[in-house]
Amino acid sequence: MKRVVFLLSGIVLFIACGNDLNRVVGVHDKINFEKFKNQELDKSYKNLLNPNNTTEEEYIAVINSWKEYHTKVSSILQENNFSWGIKDSLITIFNKIYFNKKGKVNHILVNVKNEKISDETKSAYITLLSNHINELSINIKRANHFAQCGKIKYKNYE
Repeated sequence: MKRVVFLLSGIVLFIACGNDLNRVVGVHDKINFEKFKNQELDKSYKNLLNPNNTTEEEYIAVINSWKEYHTKVSSILQENNFSWGIKDSLITIFNKIYFNKKGKVNHILVNVKNEKISDETKSAYITLLSNHINELSINIKRANHFAQCGKIKYKNYE
């Protein structure tokens, strides 16, 4: 009986630790950024726009879904009255987003490019994305996990 309980405890612990899929990390957070890089996600997530993985027709769907994704993020920022703490009219962010086969976000790597934004504000943005990660997806499905990177400019409503 003890062996079964121990085995079940081990399985639950494995599932709990191994199921940490929803991760958002900023490059400004050196410790978590290193941990993120050590996962080597690029080995298991295919590049979505690689011509070997995406047809010309699918490319248009990818672009439209990418726009919808960023519209959703912009809405989350507005709905939560997010403040970047600067007066720049546009906030430039480079993202690498890792999706599961159904298009749900598993991981996001964020690099906020506006130099005047504090690390505290960048961390607040990361927390906001983390809190809403289950709402974020792309309207694309694939046989394998996939990733997409790109630069986006969000309007600053300050």
